[in-house]
Amino acid sequence: MSIFHTFHFDPHMKTTKLCILTIIISLNTVFAQQSDTRAPEATAAEHTVSFRDIPYLTEAFIDATPADRNDGITMGELGRDGENKAMIVTLAQEIADHKHGDYDGLLISHKNKLVFESYYKKGRVNLPHFQSSATKGYTTLVLGRAIQLGYLTMADLDRPLVSFLKDLDSTKFVAGAEKITLHKAMTMRSGIRIGEEKRKELDENPSQLQGQGLVQAWLEHSAPITKASQSYSYSFDPDLVMQVIEAVVPGTAQDFIKNELLDKMGITKYRWQTGLSGLPEAGWPVSMTSRDMIKWGALILNKGKWNGEQLVPEAFVTKATSVITQPTEDWQPKTYRYGYYWYRTNIIVSNKSYTANMAWGGGGIHLIVLEALDLVIAITGHDREDTIMDQVVKTVIPAFVKDKVTVLEDRYFSEKPPGLTPKLFEPKTVSPEGSFEGGIFSPDMKEFYFTRKNGKYKKRTFFVIHYENNRWGQESETDIRWPQFAADGNMMYVGKEYRKRTEIGWSKPKSLGRFLKEQAHGMSVSSKGTFYFPFFKEEDNGQGNIGYSRLVNGKYETPVKMGAEINTGNYIAHPYISPDESYLMWDVEREDGYGQADIYISFRHKDGSWLPAINMGPLINTALQESSPRVTHDGKYLFFSRGEWKVNEDGSTNWVGKSYWVDAQVIENLRVEQ
Repeated sequence: MSIFHTFHFDPHMKTTKLCILTIIISLNTVFAQQSDTRAPEATAAEHTVSFRDIPYLTEAFIDATPADRNDGITMGELGRDGENKAMIVTLAQEIADHKHGDYDGLLISHKNKLVFESYYKKGRVNLPHFQSSATKGYTTLVLGRAIQLGYLTMADLDRPLVSFLKDLDSTKFVAGAEKITLHKAMTMRSGIRIGEEKRKELDENPSQLQGQGLVQAWLEHSAPITKASQSYSYSFDPDLVMQVIEAVVPGTAQDFIKNELLDKMGITKYRWQTGLSGLPEAGWPVSMTSRDMIKWGALILNKGKWNGEQLVPEAFVTKATSVITQPTEDWQPKTYRYGYYWYRTNIIVSNKSYTANMAWGGGGIHLIVLEALDLVIAITGHDREDTIMDQVVKTVIPAFVKDKVTVLEDRYFSEKPPGLTPKLFEPKTVSPEGSFEGGIFSPDMKEFYFTRKNGKYKKRTFFVIHYENNRWGQESETDIRWPQFAADGNMMYVGKEYRKRTEIGWSKPKSLGRFLKEQAHGMSVSSKGTFYFPFFKEEDNGQGNIGYSRLVNGKYETPVKMGAEINTGNYIAHPYISPDESYLMWDVEREDGYGQADIYISFRHKDGSWLPAINMGPLINTALQESSPRVTHDGKYLFFSRGEWKVNEDGSTNWVGKSYWVDAQVIENLRVEQ
């Protein structure tokens, strides 16, 4: 039996991670108990008390072969790999022993089969557990259901939100109200800004907030809606989305949620509160059982399908779980991105990056979906610190990664590849006595051009080493200095010259032409053949600039200086253009940097313009000088240099630095839709 229950809460509580712990939920309906499994079930009394009064289980329940409860979920087995099974069971016991915080349930579905079920503390198999802000992810899918049934279209996502609400008086709106779209509201970017005192005043007069009165009040008392205000702000935007659902579906949003999603997925034990407006809450006061959380995750995993029926359009699910914007609250991890109320992050396991989509709520609520692994993980808890994701990354996900070796480590001189934290790249093969500075791989990973300095190499010396007969051979000195390669590997660019690959090796150098006459400090070439390079002129006063030159009718055009998005700061140098020209990286000294030169990145807007530069953050950049970013041709790793200029006894200076590498996912983690 379901409960739609009216519940008043303080809308000033934006950080639900903390405030959820004070929620008192009244349960006035007793659910029929089931005794067909060993899983702990709530007693009649436990169904009637607030969550804070639910007693802890006397013994944790851990099951690697979950029982069928005839609830629409297919059962499976954790797996035949004893080691991986033990990893999960050991973690479950650690949770039971209170080693990782106050958690109530951990369930795992693999390949659409429930393979692991465990309950601790306040967890019960048949008792709905508060979902906190994970509710927002469910609200997203309710809107998607309305699109599937034709009450909305994908194009409507970009329509003014107020155009769906016919009971509003637009003459009283603040300026810019028409800028709010469903797309903006579902990414926490409505731009509505209401002061705390005014919100409190509005809440003290709930009668004026009934129905669309809530939206009317917000749009009358907000500051003007501007481009600046329509930035990410964790807020009550989901209530706007529920208003649209109520306006477009037949009957009420409450009935629509029950009839068109919950009933179809066999979700019967839940509570979906109603808010001040009289509409179902959209942001947090919803409770679901852990097994029903698995069903919501399956809907995402299966691109909107449930038991073969398309409940939500695949295109909408893809959009909702894509990277659209970046969360900016202090408590939100910097590696998280945001779609339509679904978080997205990347998890490195065995040197491979896996995309995880997640509905996340305060107190330790996590619904995690990894499409590449056919994996859904449901976690409930009442933990203030909420650190369980560390264990998900270290233990749960690795247990389902079959291919433990996903890269040719021997091509990287048997160095263990990094994750999202840069590590020193200094293989002994090319760095006797620590003399290696840095290098560049050819596209086929069969040549490595590098430099040595220090030790017996008093001056910078250039080398090449070849991969032959399944091993790296002996290096030899070369006159080729810091080469760049065409995507197919058949053209090499060195300074203002190029060489072509022949049957007997590289051709002699030839001039690229006068368009590179002012080039300095490196170049990069896109797959289209467009050159990006820095150049200096006397009037630049040491600033430097990055320009580009395209191949037009067989000739390179006069270099075009890039705009202020790129050319701001001092000592602008070492550009790297992605093969598809979707982003540009370079090093520069800027006021918002971490010390000396830092590495910055700019992404290309769909209209061809370049977005404002982004400092690549404290993991990449430090108080030292970071420079010369380069991505391997397979797109797996970002290499860069880190070091500083040393002053010699004679007053001269020389660069002392080392090569670092990091998973190239750090680039995608910075990419957002604009």
